Amino acid sequence: MKFGKIVFNRKKAEAYEKKTIGEVLRLARINQGMSLEDLQKKTDIQLELLEAMEADDFDRLPSPFYARSFLRKYAWAVDLDERIILDAYEEGSMITYDEVDIDEEENFRSRRTKRQRTSFLPLFYLTILALAILVFVSYYVWTYVRHNSLTTNPSSSYSVVNKQTTTSSSSNDGSTSSESSNSSKTNLTVSGNGSNLTAILTGAVKPVNLKLSVNDTTIWVSVTGTDLEGGATLSPENQSVSTTISPGTTSTITLGVVQGVTITIDNQQIDTSGLTSLTGTITLIINN
Repeated sequence: MKFGKIVFNRKKAEAYEKKTIGEVLRLARINQGMSLEDLQKKTDIQLELLEAMEADDFDRLPSPFYARSFLRKYAWAVDLDERIILDAYEEGSMITYDEVDIDEEENFRSRRTKRQRTSFLPLFYLTILALAILVFVSYYVWTYVRHNSLTTNPSSSYSVVNKQTTTSSSSNDGSTSSESSNSSKTNLTVSGNGSNLTAILTGAVKPVNLKLSVNDTTIWVSVTGTDLEGGATLSPENQSVSTTISPGTTSTITLGVVQGVTITIDNQQIDTSGLTSLTGTITLIINN
């Protein structure tokens, strides 16, 4: 049968045709007899992102970290050596690739088994590294939130005293009481377009709730400085995620896909109509 082979011998590689990462991935998928829909089910990667990788449009992926992760999954799914793919991505180089005949099915199976064994150890080290990063980020966020709460609590107490004093000194003045009540409400403003928005919530005196939800689509999201730092996948089976953000905090919301997601902060919906690209980010600023 016909199967795509990445050439490792540099002296022989000069006689073979060089192709881009996307071309190599696409040829390997076709040789495996897989459609993009089959590959999506096997890797859990969105169809639009698989098409972006085959088109060498890596800027459409959420970040370089996820680009490497998705390339590793794609290579595994079509029985390519992930090290060659990742090296080409890091160096921005092309890959020497040739169509060769493989007559012995057992030889192909033995090579695939060997690759699976050798690729397990790097995966173990990557897992350890990811856990270490997660622990560091969690400790940083906990320290930041704790420090922020200590610095904002005295200001909040002073504000309450001022309101009580103003209320007591303005006896029988209903308009003053109404103004004090309205000043405690938060106000949301949104600006920007293209792939980046900035949302500013002012008037927050305590942690506010952030909610992201979908109806009939599947997307990947992450929110820095929260328990969603590591990312989450929203789908018809898991339609929403929520987290809280303290006043004085700036977070970045990353959307793997813009269409179909609804975002609310303190029960106020963030207008995402300005995001016109496939993916997008929202800088969320919470001011007290």
